Amino acid sequence: SHHGEWFLEELRKMRSASVLVDVTLCAEGKEIPCHRVVLAAWSDYFRSMFSVGLSESKKSKIEMGGVSADALQLLVDYTYTSKIKITSDNVQALFQAADMLQFDEVCDKCEKFLQGNVDIETCLGIWIIADRVSRRCLAKTAKDWALKWFEEVCATEEFLQLPVHLLKAYISDEGLLAKKEERILEVVMLWVRHDLKEREEHLKELLKCVCFTRIDEDYLKNILKTDKVLAGVRGIKPMMKRQVTHALSRQILQKDIIVLGGITGIEHTVNGKAYRLELDSNCIDTSPLPKPFQDSRGIAACVIRNNIVVTGGDKSMSQAWRYKAFQNTWIKMANLRTRRYDHGMAVLGREVYVVGGAKNGRTSPWTGLPERSMIPDVEVHSKKRDRWKITEALPLAVSNFGIAACCGKLYVFGGESKDEDRTDTIQCFDPTMCRMWSLEMWMPEKVSHVSACTINSKIYLVGG
Repeated sequence: SHHGEWFLEELRKMRSASVLVDVTLCAEGKEIPCHRVVLAAWSDYFRSMFSVGLSESKKSKIEMGGVSADALQLLVDYTYTSKIKITSDNVQALFQAADMLQFDEVCDKCEKFLQGNVDIETCLGIWIIADRVSRRCLAKTAKDWALKWFEEVCATEEFLQLPVHLLKAYISDEGLLAKKEERILEVVMLWVRHDLKEREEHLKELLKCVCFTRIDEDYLKNILKTDKVLAGVRGIKPMMKRQVTHALSRQILQKDIIVLGGITGIEHTVNGKAYRLELDSNCIDTSPLPKPFQDSRGIAACVIRNNIVVTGGDKSMSQAWRYKAFQNTWIKMANLRTRRYDHGMAVLGREVYVVGGAKNGRTSPWTGLPERSMIPDVEVHSKKRDRWKITEALPLAVSNFGIAACCGKLYVFGGESKDEDRTDTIQCFDPTMCRMWSLEMWMPEKVSHVSACTINSKIYLVGG
């Protein structure tokens, strides 16, 4: 308002002219004159300092320890202008000063700035800052980046500056995507050697976060011979052997392609195998799908945290199995609530969704075949309880559609509706809007059997 702007301008003039200035804040040799009442109006820290009888309430000069002079100047200027310029160079000192002095609005601005600047180079530094000022949402965002880009992040200078409690949380997190367990051992040793005198005492505790059962035995024998620091850890050999009965749940990132099932090209029979291919070589191996899927058409699959979840099929309509790629094993999951095939699956917010599809009804007197009907039901899997829960249904029941998650939403493209007519609808599920589906728009043409995938926040449709 005009009155507020005029008032702030008058306060700035009074401060510049040292009119009624009654306190000077000092930091790193710099003196910043100001008014107690202005500081107290913006900060509970200063309000308490000046109003509850502390010794500072009577001093004309107050030494501000633990705060950089530049950050303190920015905060004092903010109380007179309500404006502040946050940059990559000043955000860390400013955030810590604002947190200490309880400038809540400035803290929120710093958090917003950092949320928009998280990347491979900055994520660990931002995680450290967020941990210091107890900003959980920001800490989670930064940590998630670090977990996803382990190899690249460990090559940054910020990695070597991680406090031990954050390093332990990092390498023990089950979401860490490492190419192999040997790399985790290597980065632990790299971090310790960066300041061996101070950090060697933490080595044994950090080694408990390494799953030695996943490390090649010859590699371990060799490193124990060549690395005196590691070999010198008291009880290192028994520690490695004890972990035979202790497997961490962390997944190891493998750059493989898994091809599941399908129809053979000649006999048009169901292919009940899973093929594993490396990106830079031919097919490595094959293995059979779980028995319920071996003669089943119309199954669906999705990838979650390096596991593959497979559901449904015309001969296995309620079946659900999880494939653990690292261990090359299949694990039975709870059955689906709704029997289905020719459906779709996707991962949204670390949850597996099973969407739509078709089911068989009574046998038709005309064809002698089961009557096929579309189902709108949508299910989401609860990992903790291993059960499927029915959630908001599709507005339009379809099968053989494209499905993809993008920007926190789930999209269903085209498909076959009743009477197996192709559709041109795009259906969208937004979990933040009361878990509701909506009809977003229409595609240029009617399609079914289309594949969809998300790359860099864009959805691409192929085939159909």
